[in-house]
Amino acid sequence: MLVDPAQVGGDPADAFDVVIPTLPGDGFSDKPTRPNQVDSVDLFFRLMTETLGYSRFMAAGTDIGAGVATRLALRYPKKVKAIHVTAVVDPPLTENSPPLTRDEQAYREQNRKWDAEEGAYQALQSTRPQTLAFGLTDSPVGLASWISEKFYNWSDCQGDLLSVFPMDTLIDNLMVYWATNTIGSSVRYYYESQHFRPPLVLGDHVVVPTGVMVLPKDLGQPPQEWASRFYNVQRYTVLDHGGHFPAWEVPDLYAHDLRAFARDLA
Repeated sequence: MLVDPAQVGGDPADAFDVVIPTLPGDGFSDKPTRPNQVDSVDLFFRLMTETLGYSRFMAAGTDIGAGVATRLALRYPKKVKAIHVTAVVDPPLTENSPPLTRDEQAYREQNRKWDAEEGAYQALQSTRPQTLAFGLTDSPVGLASWISEKFYNWSDCQGDLLSVFPMDTLIDNLMVYWATNTIGSSVRYYYESQHFRPPLVLGDHVVVPTGVMVLPKDLGQPPQEWASRFYNVQRYTVLDHGGHFPAWEVPDLYAHDLRAFARDLA
C-alpha cells in the first residue's frame, strides 16, 4: 500500500521507500550480550543516513516504535523530516505549565487506571526481565499465553480474536520469538529503557511536523492538546475502529493516514 499505491487504486505519486528495521533483541535481529549495548535511536539513524544514504527521512512508529520515532526527532531534527505516531510521550509538567483541560485530565485518569489494571506485564519486564525470560523460553504455552493475551485485549476484536488476527498470523508471530529464542532479549528492552535511557526534561519538544493517529482500542487516546504540549502536531486523526497494532489490524486506514500526512508535507 505504501511502496506501490497504484496497485490498490492509489496515486503513484504517493509511493514511499519503506525501511522496516527490527529492534535489537527482537525477532531476527542480533541479541545484545550485555545491558545497554545498543542505542536503537542512533542505530536506526546510522542505518538511514550512513548505510542507506538518505539525507532526510520520515519516521513512523507504533508501540515502542513511537518512542523511537519521537527520540529520533528530538535528537536529529535536521535530518528527520517528520514523524507519524500512534502513541505520545507524556510531557514534563511543572507548576508553570498551562492548566490541564478536562480532556487532558480524563486522559491522565485513563492512564492511571490502565497502569493499575493492565500494567503488570510492563512492571515485570522493566524490573525482573530475566526471571520472566526463563519461564517463557521454557514453555511454548506460557509464551503463547503471554503474547496472545495482548493481541486479544489490545485489538478491536469485539471478543473474537480470530476475526482480526487469523490463527496462522498469531502462530507466525509466536514462532519468530520461539525459533530465535528472543523473548528474553526482547523484554529486556523495557528494563534498559527504564534504567539507562536519559529521561525527558523540561524544554524537550519535537519541532519537526508530527502526525498523531488515535485508535479507540489502543492503550490510550491522547487528546490533541495533550499531544501538542510536546509535539509540533500538524495532523491529528481519530479513527472509529482499530487497536494497538494498526499496521496489522487496519492496514488500509494506517497507510491512508501516512500517505495523507506525507502529502500535506510536500
